[in-house]
Amino acid sequence: MVRFSAGGHAFAVEARHVRAMLTTAPEQARQAEDLLGLPHQSGPRRWLVMEADGVPHCIEVAEPVRLQVIDAQDIHLPPPLLAARLTLPALVAIAFDHQGPVLMIDPPELLVR
Repeated sequence: MVRFSAGGHAFAVEARHVRAMLTTAPEQARQAEDLLGLPHQSGPRRWLVMEADGVPHCIEVAEPVRLQVIDAQDIHLPPPLLAARLTLPALVAIAFDHQGPVLMIDPPELLVR
């Protein structure tokens, strides 16, 4: 998983969706907070190139950004009652690690809508 921060929360995407990480801003990039409907987070930023439906998309995320193994037993689907009320787009699961919850999103669902 590639873990990053957006809007003060920890997020992760499957590493297979991330093609590159840039340290300088590209010409066209969308902010993760805008895509997720969250307030903007200040601080150091990185740009992840994610692929959705064969098209690369550059997404600006807050630090820290890192590759992390998340064990399958630590990943949970949202309970049906919670899932029915979620407003966070593309949320597919919630993982828990020593730092707290990690919201797992599906890039194709987030980027192609």
